[in-house]
Amino acid sequence: MDRKTLLAFALIAVVLIFTPWYMDMVAPPTMNSDVDSTVSTPTFSTEKKEGYRDPIIQNRESALSPTVPSREFVVRNGLYTTTLSNLNGGSFSKYILEKYSKYDSSKVNIVDKYNKENLLLKFVSLDGDAVSLTNNWSAVNSESKIDATAKQKSLTFKTKFENHIITKRFTFYPKTYKIGLEVGFDSPDRYLSRAQYSLHWNGGLAPTEKNQKDEFTHFKGYAYLGDELLKPSVKAGQTTEEKQTGKTNWTATKTKYFISAIIPEAPGVGGVVRGFVDGKRPIFSTELRQSTAQSGRFDLYIGPLEYGRITALGVGLEETMELGWAIIRPLGRLVTWSLSKMYNMVPNYGLVVIIFAILVKILLNPLTKRSFQSNRRMQDIQPKVQKLKEKYKNDSQKFSRAQMDLFKEEGVNPMGGCFPMLLQMPILIAFFSVFRTTIEFRGAPFFGWITDLSSPDTLMTVAGFPINILPFLMGATMFLQQKLMASPTSGTQQKVTMYAMNVFFLFLFYSFPSGLNLYYSVFNILSIVQQKYLTPAPAKNPPVAAKRTKKK
Repeated sequence: MDRKTLLAFALIAVVLIFTPWYMDMVAPPTMNSDVDSTVSTPTFSTEKKEGYRDPIIQNRESALSPTVPSREFVVRNGLYTTTLSNLNGGSFSKYILEKYSKYDSSKVNIVDKYNKENLLLKFVSLDGDAVSLTNNWSAVNSESKIDATAKQKSLTFKTKFENHIITKRFTFYPKTYKIGLEVGFDSPDRYLSRAQYSLHWNGGLAPTEKNQKDEFTHFKGYAYLGDELLKPSVKAGQTTEEKQTGKTNWTATKTKYFISAIIPEAPGVGGVVRGFVDGKRPIFSTELRQSTAQSGRFDLYIGPLEYGRITALGVGLEETMELGWAIIRPLGRLVTWSLSKMYNMVPNYGLVVIIFAILVKILLNPLTKRSFQSNRRMQDIQPKVQKLKEKYKNDSQKFSRAQMDLFKEEGVNPMGGCFPMLLQMPILIAFFSVFRTTIEFRGAPFFGWITDLSSPDTLMTVAGFPINILPFLMGATMFLQQKLMASPTSGTQQKVTMYAMNVFFLFLFYSFPSGLNLYYSVFNILSIVQQKYLTPAPAKNPPVAAKRTKKK
């Protein structure tokens, strides 16, 4: 989790935990087909080609075969349109997601110059040479356009190493982001050291969001070995590498909303995650090591981080999704599930957020009702508290004891307002995580200028400063709520503190997702209505002291 998220969570926690104390001041006490003999034969070379080369990986590379021209194949399946080059035996040179658009209205393409030579196959020969099959492989298919929207289609590439055939076969399925990949080696024991090879994804994924500074904080590389998730962080001017040997379930690279994962049918024998920073962009590359004794079949999942699709893979890929701290994560998943189900009935996430706020308010009603009643009782006894302050103005210990006795006699709990606020804290943190990182809410509009609930609701920009409306609405509703809770006898210092706290909340929530500000504003409005019109005056408890009998 990035530092910005941690700071936001911490600030929300601090604010909500200390709100009761503050209120005491203004109102005292959030995944082999047949081939012919015409194949390309790689040769060793250090020739440089256009495009990205991971500077961390130092290998002898095979040159482009002069006998096999470059070819491209366009594949459509209803969810994506991808261009697959015969380079490396099949590398995605374009991968356009049809359901998702960028801020400039163009379709999302998660392949750029950094990662266009993906799915590279490497191994170490029996002579100890590091072999990278970066030549143009021969393609079995003659058609350059493949339509997999109604029926699965396959595409096979082949090459030779020391007269032994190596194949890569892709299988494209309709209406899914999962792609089948099968790697085949002819007599691997004659040229592969330790009967092992590796499948690489270099360069991560292309950025897709307008706010790249924020998006870069979500760029990550992963390898899932057993129950351990390798996820190294990187800093400018440094390179990093984490590797482990053992049961490897998958490797993956992700951005804020999209992911590319390599998932072996049989667990791999090791994984590596490498990273560095190019300019301001973190670049992560992964390597999944596999044995030829195991199945050569893999699933590729290249697409959005949709929780339903990710969990349906059944390999734990949801571990890459950022839904807050471990203790908050189940609540974040519940919030995501609830909002998605409600969206099926009300196809506007803004309205869904409003309905959700109402449901939460109803759920917390008994507790908030007690909280408001406790606050009123505290206001009622303020004259008595003031008298005690005057009486014991020179002895704070006697004043504290007398004040506690007064609270007992009047049946007042000075911490009565704490529990509802503490229950709100995990919900707010969950909402913050959900709206900031969950793709279902990416670009989800409400109405008017609120076109993306996952980002601030900027109406206009003045001199480079964004004018966001919902944070002001949230601040205003909070101020009104505090005014209702404030004691009529509040002093100047308490009123100044109230204004300062509202400014602090406005500053804190100003750059938060508009979905969060919408939820909190609606919740505050409902609280104001409940407090002013729906909460009866508390029944005065008989003083405890009156029930006691005096000792004779």
